[in-house]
Amino acid sequence: MPSRNLTDELTTVAGLASAVVDHAQTYGIDINPICKALEIDPEAFQSLTARISLDRLCRLLEACALLADDEAFGLTSIRGYEAGSTGPFGYGLMAAPTGLDFVRFLHDHIQYVTHTSYSRLSVDERGAHLAWTFAPVIVKRDQYVDMSVGLVMQRAKDLTNSDGIEIELERPQPRNAQPFRHLLSRRVRFAAGMNCVHFPRSFLEANNPTGDRRLFELMDLQCRSLRPALPEQGADFLEQVRRYLLLHVSDDEYPLSEIAPYFGLSERTFQRRLAAQGTSLNDLRDQIRKDVSYNLLTESELPISEICYRLGYSAPSAFTRSVTRWFGSSPTEVRERKSA
Repeated sequence: MPSRNLTDELTTVAGLASAVVDHAQTYGIDINPICKALEIDPEAFQSLTARISLDRLCRLLEACALLADDEAFGLTSIRGYEAGSTGPFGYGLMAAPTGLDFVRFLHDHIQYVTHTSYSRLSVDERGAHLAWTFAPVIVKRDQYVDMSVGLVMQRAKDLTNSDGIEIELERPQPRNAQPFRHLLSRRVRFAAGMNCVHFPRSFLEANNPTGDRRLFELMDLQCRSLRPALPEQGADFLEQVRRYLLLHVSDDEYPLSEIAPYFGLSERTFQRRLAAQGTSLNDLRDQIRKDVSYNLLTESELPISEICYRLGYSAPSAFTRSVTRWFGSSPTEVRERKSA
């Protein structure tokens, strides 16, 4: 069984996967053995508030897609989804009084429903543009993104005509794009640099026929109260910095001039607080890289060159030197030893 690792600190609402068990069964797949190997409790999928490891759910969905030989497995699972299974997030989207309320709620609470490393909403006269991506340590996420975007589009279509919505996905071009154009949008593009959804002005101005302002505001409060603690809200400063470095592990530089203000500190105070706990920014970064590299080498099939760049190394040779220093073996030997 896999042991708990750094990626397990990045979580998602378990209810997103509420339809996965039944959907897998339509392919003759029993997900219980897979869940057991991943240390996932499938009962959690029926909870309105439970959270599970984002990485492990992603790996579950990818395993199901592989066994089903269906690259649209995650997306088509939404057909059996019961609206509201994500709890306050789902009900908030359904109760949004207008399209603009819908989009702002989606952006405001994306960190409640899932851990992203980056998200940004921009609104102008043409409409609203929401872009997001995940930490590089979340390796296999295509099925998860397909499913989660599909669920959002279900709610968007309930609100008003969604023909003008444009979607860009990081995932590779599928062999058969028809399910994506049917369940997501006729205007969907693949192999994008970042996941994006563009909502036209007509969507933002639409009134939701089933909108409920009071319920919407209540669900907004619920999502805020249930949201996982952000790094700057945590009680332990070291854990705050550690989480920040995990989400930015692919950055090739960690300038103090950017990190210290993020935590509301001067550069000198930031360094002093780390020193008081017997560590430094470089030491913490090195430990994060060590832990993440071991996870990616032993739990993924990513090429070693790709792991190198995901960890912010400029060249594979530098990565090899670090791995040898950490584990006394080359990256290839670490991977082979685990699989032996």
